[in-house]
Amino acid sequence: MLSSTDSQPSTASTTSTPSRTEGVIPDTSLLDALAAVAERAPDSLAVVDEHASMSYRELHRVAMAIGAVLDARLTPDDHSGRGVGVEPGGASVPVGVMVSHNAESVVAILGIVHAGRTVVALDPFLPEARLHHVVTLAGIVDVLVDDEHAEQAAALVADPSSIVPLAEVLGEARAMADGDADIPTVPAAATRGGQDALDIIFTSGSTGAPKGVVVTHRQTLVDTIAQRSSFRLEPADRIASVLPHGFAAGITLVFSALLAGASVHVADPRRTGIDRLATWVQRSALTTLHTTPHLVRSLVGGLDRTDDRLRGLRLVATVGEAVTGTDVSALRPLLGATTSFCNWTGSSETCVYAVNEIAAGDPIPERSIPSGHIVVGKRIEVRRPDGSLADIGEPGEVVCVSDAMTSGYWGAPEQTAKRAGTAPDGTPTWAIGDLGRFDEDGKLTLLGRADDAVKVRGYLVEPSEVEAALRTVDAVHEAVVVAVKAPPAPTRLVAYVVTSQGRRSPSPAALRKALRDLLPDYMVPTSIVPMPALPRNERGKVDRAALPEAPALGTTIGEDGQALAEDTYDQWELAVGQIWAEVLGLPTVGPLRLPAVGLDNDFSALGGDSLTAEELLAAVSDRLGVDLPSSELLEHPTLRTFTARIRQGSVASPRHPDIVTLAQRSEGTGAPVFCVAGAGALALTYVPLTRRLGDRPVYAFQQHGLERRSVPDWSIRAMARRYIELMRIAQPSGPYTIVGHSFGGLVAVEMAALLTAAGQQVSRVVLLDTYLPEQAADQADVVEFGELDLGRARSGRGLGLARAVVDRTSAFRKRVVAPFGEVGRHARAYGAGVVRWQGQRQFRAFFDHALVVSRGYRPPAFDGPVTLVIADGNETGSARWAPFLRGEVDEVRMHCEHSSVLREPHVEELAAALAERFEADAAALAG
Repeated sequence: MLSSTDSQPSTASTTSTPSRTEGVIPDTSLLDALAAVAERAPDSLAVVDEHASMSYRELHRVAMAIGAVLDARLTPDDHSGRGVGVEPGGASVPVGVMVSHNAESVVAILGIVHAGRTVVALDPFLPEARLHHVVTLAGIVDVLVDDEHAEQAAALVADPSSIVPLAEVLGEARAMADGDADIPTVPAAATRGGQDALDIIFTSGSTGAPKGVVVTHRQTLVDTIAQRSSFRLEPADRIASVLPHGFAAGITLVFSALLAGASVHVADPRRTGIDRLATWVQRSALTTLHTTPHLVRSLVGGLDRTDDRLRGLRLVATVGEAVTGTDVSALRPLLGATTSFCNWTGSSETCVYAVNEIAAGDPIPERSIPSGHIVVGKRIEVRRPDGSLADIGEPGEVVCVSDAMTSGYWGAPEQTAKRAGTAPDGTPTWAIGDLGRFDEDGKLTLLGRADDAVKVRGYLVEPSEVEAALRTVDAVHEAVVVAVKAPPAPTRLVAYVVTSQGRRSPSPAALRKALRDLLPDYMVPTSIVPMPALPRNERGKVDRAALPEAPALGTTIGEDGQALAEDTYDQWELAVGQIWAEVLGLPTVGPLRLPAVGLDNDFSALGGDSLTAEELLAAVSDRLGVDLPSSELLEHPTLRTFTARIRQGSVASPRHPDIVTLAQRSEGTGAPVFCVAGAGALALTYVPLTRRLGDRPVYAFQQHGLERRSVPDWSIRAMARRYIELMRIAQPSGPYTIVGHSFGGLVAVEMAALLTAAGQQVSRVVLLDTYLPEQAADQADVVEFGELDLGRARSGRGLGLARAVVDRTSAFRKRVVAPFGEVGRHARAYGAGVVRWQGQRQFRAFFDHALVVSRGYRPPAFDGPVTLVIADGNETGSARWAPFLRGEVDEVRMHCEHSSVLREPHVEELAAALAERFEADAAALAG
């Protein structure tokens, strides 16, 4: 058995102290230990929330009194054990507690322990079906509940009389505690300790059906010692309790803080929100914040880098899911100069078993943060499939060895037997279910769930490694990767990605290409699904069961990584397919470079957007000598039909270069929608919105000369007149619905005013994050093309450095660089349409042209209904538009950056808002 004084092991087994803790850690009960703290520091602050506080003496006496009151009121305990697999008498009839996350929750839980009962925290935020499952599985009869949740709790039990109002119990208990008389100890509580059940924690169910983990008194005591040692908890600490008390880490942190003599400050981020939470941290002068990576990312996304409200913390620790170097680097600017960060690793079954501290000056790993060194009271072994110990650096199954772990799953001895075991020296073992490895310094790194590892194209892949790589890509806020197995199709990876707040949503194709710089081909997800947020359970963990179904894709690559059928493609399809794979970031395999694109796959479904489309058309022109406008990709969206179109060469049926039909009119569909693209933007930018508007016909306009050499329009009114002529071919008379994005919104208002003056009805104008002309110049680096591109950062440190350079050189760039930029901008603007620029410079030229055209422009007055869709950072609300929009104006606020309103996943929210208004307009016309 190894200890911290042993030499470096050659096999992957390490411990901080012996895993058998008898004689090493005092064998006392939790209640005795808390009583000792109350005796030492009776007047010290113990627990506080925004409404109430308690000293240690008050907390101890009130909790004891609650125990006495409950002992007289609760259903008698039969000490049946319920088949948990613990020693006879080790389990008691569980008592549920449904109380808001506050100081009363802490005292209620301690009161149930003083009653000699086993605690089950019922989180009010859980769905009713999940709460029913917990109550039924645990065999809960009585529920201690506050007034706010009495009705919710009553729906969970068969007998309403088993609902125990906390207000009544507290009233009796306070009357008892306020006197000087001794409070009687409940006999059942006096005998409980060791391997007896303290509480039952129900797992999140992310790896299957939820199970009740029996947490013992000794397990909790040993865990508090490990936490106090690892986090250096002291009486002077003011510790944030923001993790739910139904979460193992949440309740053991409370006990750890109390046994350290520190003060516990309770708040629920689900109620406060990010801004109020940060203010609470500062006003409460908190010293530690133990939370989840998800809440850390929310703080980073919701607070400005100059915000100082978290800088008084000496320690931030995260638990519950993987945290990456990108997360820590992004958090650093919000913390103080000496604040440490800890990755805190454990499970409900084992409690904490490893902690990795990153001090303020320490280097930050680029991807995953190691779990760290093993804590006091635990030994971790990394085992090969045959049960032998793996070597240092060799991956294997992680097994915890300790006499301070769960006694098993409640009412499920067969499930317990699958995980529990015994070491040769008689110490209990527990198979955690994760893969991991030790490094030369004795640090453990987790590699993902043992049952998550999958074979992709013949290679073993850990999805967690792909997730870590995704989080290093600039603009990615969160990501989760799952393996999709649907035989006979080969196994493939699907990534669900959330964009950082205020950043442009990268297309799936762009993300795949970024990952290709970081990972081998077989680890790059074939499907990337943009999400506004990842679904999470009450503990903040990703709810994988709630993720949307992965899109179905055709493929030509087999499970072994080889081509399925090399004769699937003809010569043209192979050449075009290779171009598709290149611009979409998809792999090619075999001697023929067979692309992972099915002939009937849709370009947009594979992750292509307007920028990718332009890249594709440029590559087709360069390599195959065929020049096509973007509208051809809409008419021929699959690899099969697009290749057939290319075979015809540049000659095809005529298409007008300024209007693109995005959705055709069919019998019985709604009125058409006419969309105006932003400056330098293709009509294709409206494809995601079109797909979500049902069967409604949709047409989109783009600047004259953008895709076919022509002299562009040099006024907004000339653009509006041109678009109206084309619009009236598709729809000769009103009522018209017009949508404009950014600069296109100015054109849309001009069109509406001209149509109204001509006696035509305009049922609605929608302005998608449109800036007034006087603001447009200030937004030149933000609108249409997104924020100034800092490039992909391989780590959060690289991103922080890049942003620091931008910040510190801003004055120089404004005084010296900007004038030269203006010269180039004017040259491009006046050459737009006449000079054909390559690649993105062509779009930039038309963007600059629009800036010149809008300079000095004053929108006309329009009296019809207008919807203003406003993204983050845009201050052009209805009040600022009031001189021009004199009819009914409503606002839709979207939490995304300017160009992302038309991109997944935010376009779903936009489409729903517009569909509601379009239907109301149709109903008004019909009435």
